[in-house]
Amino acid sequence: MATSRRRNPTKVSGSRRRDRLNVSVLDTRSNIVAILESWAIYAADELGGTVPGRSVPHLTGFLLHHLEWLTAQPPAEDFAAEIQGLRTELLRVIDPDPGDRTPLTRRCVVDRCTGTIDASPHGSGATVGNGSIRCSAGHAWEVREWLVLRHLMDRQREEAA
Repeated sequence: MATSRRRNPTKVSGSRRRDRLNVSVLDTRSNIVAILESWAIYAADELGGTVPGRSVPHLTGFLLHHLEWLTAQPPAEDFAAEIQGLRTELLRVIDPDPGDRTPLTRRCVVDRCTGTIDASPHGSGATVGNGSIRCSAGHAWEVREWLVLRHLMDRQREEAA
């Protein structure tokens, strides 16, 4: 007689919990895509080509294909500086120096709330064991709401600019 074993689909042996929002990672990814896309548009406009899909692999492949041309152009120094800046930003996000952590805080997205959301991965009180993010005034967003929260934070940042 065979014994049946129940699998827990949410837990894989050795896996990490993935219920914490790291806005720094999302911001870095957004910056990477925006900068790569702007350089791809520049190259496509100048060379008469088409900009690839809005993904890091497509944009990177396109830019690598045109790298020799790009480095011979007047803004080559700007291109190199921006790519170096992305590398630095990405390294800070994936391997932060413990002494160099400045918490990423944003104004709460709830109308008329004066609280702040600490969206850093190790923020004080921003992420709690139950998988939510809270603002300092007590508003909370569960894991399933994080993408909506992210869009509200982006919109708030765009309006402020």
